[in-house]
Amino acid sequence: SSSYPSSEIIHPSSDLDEDVLIKVDNVSKKFCRDFKKSLWYGLKDTASDIFRPGARNGADHDSVSLRPSEFWANQDISFEVKRGECLGLIGHNGAGKTTLLKMLNGLIKPDFGSIEMHGKVGALIALGAGFNPILTGRENVYVNGSILGLSKKKIDAKIDEIVEFAEVEDSIDAPVRTYSSGMQVRLGFAVAAVLVQPDVLLLDEVLAVGDMAFTIKCLNTVRQLTERSAVVFVSHNVQFVSQFCSHIMLLKNGGIETYTDDVSEGIEAYLSAGEQSIELSGSREAEFKDET
Repeated sequence: SSSYPSSEIIHPSSDLDEDVLIKVDNVSKKFCRDFKKSLWYGLKDTASDIFRPGARNGADHDSVSLRPSEFWANQDISFEVKRGECLGLIGHNGAGKTTLLKMLNGLIKPDFGSIEMHGKVGALIALGAGFNPILTGRENVYVNGSILGLSKKKIDAKIDEIVEFAEVEDSIDAPVRTYSSGMQVRLGFAVAAVLVQPDVLLLDEVLAVGDMAFTIKCLNTVRQLTERSAVVFVSHNVQFVSQFCSHIMLLKNGGIETYTDDVSEGIEAYLSAGEQSIELSGSREAEFKDET
């Protein structure tokens, strides 16, 4: 059987509950650690798709063996998110969170399973990553708006609100290469939140950069968006997760370890999964004392 069976990203259909904006069904994705082997595997799989169209249809995750140097980044992921819900996607580094978000955003294609996304999707995965460093902040806003399919008239109507929200009034006409990382994140968030007004919002730890006051402003905006959107929120900050999320999905080694609507239970599972012995180096003269 083919090593890359049927997978797809499906656009809105009439047979799905209109309140369900995200539907993920048995999605899996694998990668190759060896760059040369990954190129060779990709060439073979592309040739198979060209010369044997449809050969991979009907295959499933269990029928495929990993080739040398391959590993599962995600395995058999299934969930739904309705309008007004916020799914907290948690797990330690390497658990597969960002890979899943990239598949939801259409940046990469799943090897197995299907993804249905309804409505306009706004992804805050790498804020500022698409900015041209030579162009000014204002020019980048217009470029990004055009890429999102918005007319110049619509961007004109929102540009002042974006600049005010990002708090970059003094720098908006300066080249983005002169911006700090925090300024780029602020402008990127403002473009996505003010300009897009998405039905589906994907957040990947993008608020870790920047001062606390702006982070709180962004979180309040996210809370407002959650009232009319379906949100997937990736964060290591359990305080943010507990405040904003209605469901928790804990990933471990690419698979679902816990999936619950009890946020406290999900966070407890996440913290328990991270328990390990810690050794401190140094003179050992300093001690940490529990005063409780």
